[in-house]
Amino acid sequence: MKLPRYGKKYASGGGAVAAVCAALLIFAAISPFFPALSDFGLYDNVIRLHVIANSDTDEDQAEKLRVRDAVLDFVDGALTASNKTDAKDELERILPEIESAAGAILPDGRAVKAVITNERYPRKSYGAVTLPAGTYTSLRVIIGDGEGHNWWCVLFPKMCTRPAVSGEALEREFVDAGFTPSQYRIITDSSDRRYTVKFRIIEIIKSLFG
Repeated sequence: MKLPRYGKKYASGGGAVAAVCAALLIFAAISPFFPALSDFGLYDNVIRLHVIANSDTDEDQAEKLRVRDAVLDFVDGALTASNKTDAKDELERILPEIESAAGAILPDGRAVKAVITNERYPRKSYGAVTLPAGTYTSLRVIIGDGEGHNWWCVLFPKMCTRPAVSGEALEREFVDAGFTPSQYRIITDSSDRRYTVKFRIIEIIKSLFG
């Protein structure tokens, strides 16, 4: 009696199983390095401050810093929101007062314009926090012709106007502002390879797709 030939069938099936197992092992190995969809939301919880000088003369650059101080002093007392959406609404309501606070220290006839807009920022570190390059909501303060070098900071959470904090106090500041623990680790933990890779993937995808 002739026995059926199962060798090729079983060999083919075994190869497919091995390929699936290998793929699953690779996925399990690299998945901790991929950001979750919610991690991309870290851009949505930040308001940046962008002060642009009239020109690059020493006088105008010094003037830029005085305007910066005047804006920060005013916003620190006027901004009371605990989340980014409310903070943006508050800033939009007080734009005329921000312009007045800045204009009060400018020479007569020098204009200043304050607007809330979306702007692309480079990667930037502020103490223990490094924010990835990308587009952020921004309070843009333009002095005169706005053709000089600029100054950046983080207006919300209040990194510009509050004394520097670290550790648990800094984490609480960001979590209270709407950041998830994972988002906070991505922007602060450069010692963990998983989070540095996630940081870079977020930057790349944001640069490609906005």
